[in-house]
Amino acid sequence: MTTQSTTIDAPTDPPFGRLRSLTRSLGQEEVWSKATAPVALAVLIIVFSIANPRFLSWPSITSMLADSTIPIVLALGATFAVTLAGIDLSLAATVALGSVTMATAYQAGWPLILCCLVALASGVAVGAFNGAFIGWVRIPDFIVTLGSLSLVLGLGLIISEGKPVQIPEPALTFVSVHSLGGIRYNFLIAIGIAIVLHIVLFHTRFGTHLLAVGDNTEAATAMGLKVPRVKLAGYMICGAMGGVGAIMLTSYIGSSQPATNTDYLLKAIAAVVLGGVSLFGGRATIVGPVIGAVLLTFLQSGLTLLGVSAFYSPLMIGIVVIAAATLMRGRK
Repeated sequence: MTTQSTTIDAPTDPPFGRLRSLTRSLGQEEVWSKATAPVALAVLIIVFSIANPRFLSWPSITSMLADSTIPIVLALGATFAVTLAGIDLSLAATVALGSVTMATAYQAGWPLILCCLVALASGVAVGAFNGAFIGWVRIPDFIVTLGSLSLVLGLGLIISEGKPVQIPEPALTFVSVHSLGGIRYNFLIAIGIAIVLHIVLFHTRFGTHLLAVGDNTEAATAMGLKVPRVKLAGYMICGAMGGVGAIMLTSYIGSSQPATNTDYLLKAIAAVVLGGVSLFGGRATIVGPVIGAVLLTFLQSGLTLLGVSAFYSPLMIGIVVIAAATLMRGRK
């Protein structure tokens, strides 16, 4: 009698192989998406430092970090809209409106702290307007924020009559001029806001709900989440960052700015894309957009330092955004 031994091998069925391959590719893609901005920033610093040694000098670095403050704040706001699988095209107009309302309150003789709160409240109001129409009326975010862009911009021009207002407040300019350990206070404030929003997004119930709604609205509704409320809150945070950006802009320039600078919107969305936030919603990071905003500021400053015309800056930013979006096209 002969005994036949049988050997049990690991499953070789094609589905198992495809599953393992998919898991590995998703892991590699996740790592790559998170590393895009830091690696690109490191390469940029090396290239510009070789081209011009002054680029890496301490005064130059602190100046560029200060310049990146407003893009950082707006990128943080845009992160919440994009995490909801949406977008806020009215972000730059919100900055203009916040600056105008702040100047109007200042002309009325209000204390500076109340003027800043007015700018913040105007941003929250714009975010609430967008969130209400997107969440409850269910109009696509692109259409709502495109309409509010024109509405908010027009409102700001009507209030200000298109005229900037000087706000010569030492307490306001102190934030943009003075520093702690060589780092300007406005940049430190932006980093502080980023830390708070990181906690909100990844260590609170609201953050979990926001990510769930952005990932799959139908599944979030089936789980009992109040999707319209979550979208409302997400866009209100985005608008609030527009209000903070208005305060920082007024502090930096020393006057209100009734006209919209579309460069702010471009940089905010670009920083979010570079930072690895999924354009399909449901996956986000706070550190990534911050690094992305710093990267874009360094890129613009480096080109200026090399004597490249400012007209090339939007071209380069556009190329960077499209390249980053192409690299992460399959991240869903």
